[in-house]
Amino acid sequence: MHFAPRFHATFFALLTFLLIGSSAGMAQDGEKLFRANCASCHKLDKKLIGPALSGVTERWESRENLVAWIKNSQEYLETSGDAYATALFEEYNGSIMPAQAVNDEDIAAILGYIENPPIAAAAPVVVGDPTTTSNDPDYSIYWLAGFIVLALILIRVLFSLSKSLKRMNAEVEGTEVKITSYFGSISKWMGNNKRASLGISIVLLVFVLVQTWYGAKGIGVYQGYAPEQPIKFSHKIHAGDNGINCVYCHHSAEKGKNAGIPSVNVCMNCHKGIEEGSLYGTEEIGKIYDAAGYNPETAAYDKPQMPIKWVRIHNLPDFAYFNHSQHVIVGEQECQTCHGEVESYDYPMKQYAELTMGWCINCHRETEVKTASNDYYSKLHQQLKEKYKDDPERKKFTVEDIGGLECAKCHY
Repeated sequence: MHFAPRFHATFFALLTFLLIGSSAGMAQDGEKLFRANCASCHKLDKKLIGPALSGVTERWESRENLVAWIKNSQEYLETSGDAYATALFEEYNGSIMPAQAVNDEDIAAILGYIENPPIAAAAPVVVGDPTTTSNDPDYSIYWLAGFIVLALILIRVLFSLSKSLKRMNAEVEGTEVKITSYFGSISKWMGNNKRASLGISIVLLVFVLVQTWYGAKGIGVYQGYAPEQPIKFSHKIHAGDNGINCVYCHHSAEKGKNAGIPSVNVCMNCHKGIEEGSLYGTEEIGKIYDAAGYNPETAAYDKPQMPIKWVRIHNLPDFAYFNHSQHVIVGEQECQTCHGEVESYDYPMKQYAELTMGWCINCHRETEVKTASNDYYSKLHQQLKEKYKDDPERKKFTVEDIGGLECAKCHY
């Protein structure tokens, strides 16, 4: 007798589950379709190239009119006489929305996503990246110097205390005591312990010379240099996670001497539509808008521009010549050869290599010249094969073999 009510309850529960599941699936498909067909011109909550789409179904007289507009807005304008569509056309300076290759089911999924968008997760708070190279200065030499100074002060205090105790003892006993000076005591000790004094002097001299040598070698070498930048730009997100080619931003690396700093216009190609980042939210992208004079509220460049004062990281001496295009195009070298795995670097960007003369020379000695299918080296390759035809051990030609160690190649 109780079978029917239980059956009805089970049936309605299953129907509800299927409806919820299908709605979730439609919303998920709608998000994909929205990103593929609509996101380049529309946002849900604000104007981009076209109007904001939140509440779009309520602004149209009927859903059928909206569907017809989405499929072919130009045809709909010419045949419908819809006042709202005409007003939209005039508001956006006579711009026609391109006809969309979507069917009724696709449009239903897109509208479902617009009416019930997913709740955006809050951007994570960035406390610090343990993989980021620390840019804190090394104070170890100062700590060592401070320790030595404190030790000398302590020795001086103990020596003075010893003299005072000797005087007090002499006064009590009624005797005379000869007190030598601090430096006199050191001289006396050194005279009585000549071998130990010589050993200590040699150790101190070697220590000073070694520190001077390594200090001199480090002059002008900025390996690991990672300065703070005006915008917290993450190469990991752009070149790594999103796979953006290096030359999209550093466009002159394949064409000239310098790789070039990308102009803010290059940033705006993407960030006119991407207003919030995964690490820093809107804060850093807002700095790009300030530099470009772009107002995201009006989607117009109606503010004064402010230049971005980037801090240069890689800086060779003026007497050293380096050409990016020669290495990237002719030598077919990857950016990572000199700059490391940039696609894994988060903020801040750092100098990977020493970029010293010895570092460059070692690279020229070890790097094979890529002559295969390289028209630049066709003639030179034939000359080298003729020159070394009697050398059976010669398996490859390095940059050294084509004059890569000649002084005038890098210094002029």
